[in-house]
Amino acid sequence: MTKDQTADGGGLQKLLAIHMLYTFIVSALGVLVPLYLLDQHVDIAMVGVILSLGPLTFTVFRLLFASISDDVGTRVISIFYSMANLLAIEFYTLFISPMGFVAAILSEGLRTSGFWAIARTDVLAGNHLKEPGRELARFSNMRQLADGLGRLAIGFLLVYFAFSGSLSILLVLSLSLIVLIISSSDKVHVGFRVGQSTLKHIFKPRSTSFWKAALLQLLVWLPYNMLQAFLIPVYLISELKLGYSDVGMVLAMLSLATAGISILLMKLGIPNRLLLLLTLLSVPALVFLPFLGADGLILLALMAVSFGCSNIVGEYILVDVVFRSKEVSADIGVLYVPLKIAEVLFLSLGGLAIAHFGYVPLFLTLAASIGLFVILGHAVLSPSSSGAAAIPDGHAKAPGAGMYGINARPRRSKSI
Repeated sequence: MTKDQTADGGGLQKLLAIHMLYTFIVSALGVLVPLYLLDQHVDIAMVGVILSLGPLTFTVFRLLFASISDDVGTRVISIFYSMANLLAIEFYTLFISPMGFVAAILSEGLRTSGFWAIARTDVLAGNHLKEPGRELARFSNMRQLADGLGRLAIGFLLVYFAFSGSLSILLVLSLSLIVLIISSSDKVHVGFRVGQSTLKHIFKPRSTSFWKAALLQLLVWLPYNMLQAFLIPVYLISELKLGYSDVGMVLAMLSLATAGISILLMKLGIPNRLLLLLTLLSVPALVFLPFLGADGLILLALMAVSFGCSNIVGEYILVDVVFRSKEVSADIGVLYVPLKIAEVLFLSLGGLAIAHFGYVPLFLTLAASIGLFVILGHAVLSPSSSGAAAIPDGHAKAPGAGMYGINARPRRSKSI
């Protein structure tokens, strides 16, 4: 998207439609793939290893795509990630073998790295955004809503159309995504080569506050990502013996409730410190869930409240640390490297941990991650987020827009 496109409401709405359709497809695949691997009798330890290839690929290529987009714009990356998504689904459809699954997971890693290399940059590219932190949070909430709908839909699709039919439907939606991206994008920049400029964007020195923010992003997003993409679906299938539609329903309800709570909390203007406190609700939920069997699913309600709060706080932490950057995409990409390394380790070792020690250690690890996020977040996060405007040329608007970007006073703000 160009600056002019994203600055006006119409451009943002088109961008939001792309984000939501992309998220719907990806979340549906997020439920389908681990179940598909289990259905093909892939060993549970191997499931984790195969899935870990996704964030591993993501970590490497997101940095490359982010740096490229800072130089040439985002259209090429948009088309690329939509094509990689299509290729991943084709691999799942055509090649039912370990190597076919590996190729599909690698394609998913390329798809996800391309999307997230530019997702927030596209939103922040408009000079007329008065409250960029709030806009990022709004996009996050709507993606969360699409995530829930995708997970809900795939549960029913698997019941009525099985794996092959469900993949065919996702293939059609992926073609629609490509058409939407091409029809909404600006002109292609040409003549760019990956070189010294790219490496400078990635490896430039960064401040201590930047790495504090990176640690906080790891701690806040690792529990949600790993629960949705791996731990909960595998736990529900292998431990609680739920059916595919039930798994889709559980994951969908968690996503939809999280989105609804985030939207409500933003409308109410809840202070950041209170959001952090409410984030702690998922700690006891994660501790007790593996001990309660099917009855423990009621604790997902506490997780939804917790994740609804942490989603908002996470986006404001991100805006606070990148809004003065001249290479927003590259900085955001580097910011999430620790998170992706943690995801690779969790997925590659998680299956082995389950096989030898059960599910409790993994749930406790995620509970500890959230607890540590709240402790560290309280120490560095301002009572009211700065919500500063991120402008690609490096000139920041007055940061501060107070509670969710309104009437902030940056001199009095203690931000990370």
